[in-house]
Amino acid sequence: MKVLVLPVNIASDISHKVRSLRSIGIDARGFTTAPTPIQSADDITVFPLNRGGRLTRRVQQILAYRSIRKMIEWADILHWVSNPNVFASGSYKNILVEAGKPGVIQWIGSDIRIPEIDSGLNRYYQTAVNEGYEYGFESLANSRSMQRFFAEFGFYPLEFIGMGHYIDQHLFPKRFRAWQSVVLADFEADFPSKENKRPMIVHSPSAPVAKGTRHVLAAIEKLKVKYDLDFVLVENTQRDKALDIMRGCDIYIDQLILGAHGYAAVEAMAFGKPVVCYINTEIGKDYPDDLPLINANPDNLYEKLEPLIQSAALRHEIGTKSREYVEKYHDDKKIAHDLVDIYKEVIDLHAQGKPNR
Repeated sequence: MKVLVLPVNIASDISHKVRSLRSIGIDARGFTTAPTPIQSADDITVFPLNRGGRLTRRVQQILAYRSIRKMIEWADILHWVSNPNVFASGSYKNILVEAGKPGVIQWIGSDIRIPEIDSGLNRYYQTAVNEGYEYGFESLANSRSMQRFFAEFGFYPLEFIGMGHYIDQHLFPKRFRAWQSVVLADFEADFPSKENKRPMIVHSPSAPVAKGTRHVLAAIEKLKVKYDLDFVLVENTQRDKALDIMRGCDIYIDQLILGAHGYAAVEAMAFGKPVVCYINTEIGKDYPDDLPLINANPDNLYEKLEPLIQSAALRHEIGTKSREYVEKYHDDKKIAHDLVDIYKEVIDLHAQGKPNR
């Protein structure tokens, strides 16, 4: 089986998928057309389409087009991550039309989120939209347009928890459950010390409004009056350094607005850290009962952090449960085997002329 993972390397996911699939003997390749310094591109090809002068960019585009065509022709199945990217129209889309490959589509969050749905379920999201929310492109129209793009090719969704209520069941009558994966070998557990009386709290505001960063800062300032603690805000930092900071923390604060956890929470849990994150009541019904996240929102963050700051033993206990949870649900090798089973089924359905339509 030849698997091609493409084209948006959000949270280093394409790199993780390729490495994991190769580790169990699958011939996997990957590429991204949207590289960023905060993501890992290990073992995948990067096509920087918009760097340099006009002539340089044109040469890059020609070379990338040829390489991408060959890679898609090579593959038995396409594992698509996030939005259509440069493939939405024109010659790049024609590659997909001509290739006619079976595929799966994995959405991450803002690429499919529908404000009209979330605003009714989540008042924190509704407020954030009016406060400079970074993902202003989110809309019902954009989500449905993107879904129609992949339905046109007969792709099957890989559904993360928190994404299912955006997916149009008429376009995609069949879906597969998926989990965020991390390469566990890269995340040696470093549990919070039971002896540490001055905890270090870390927050990474990749999108400050969507993450609820102002609420984090307000809670931390209030807590500093009463407790001895360190706080690190990780901004514009290379991935390796950001992970080192995460590895050294005692408490990791993810997001307080969106209602479902992302890759950063999984990475922190993989290091054995207690993670504070907002899980929406409705979405929370889909998570396993043993999810160890401390569920906090902008209104109760202070109260949720206080017990963790007070007790090193509690931090260690939850950190241990966090690592166990990741090993149970987010282990890259387990997920790679699950993906292979899904790929086989999708390839068989495609061969029978039964795309997901």
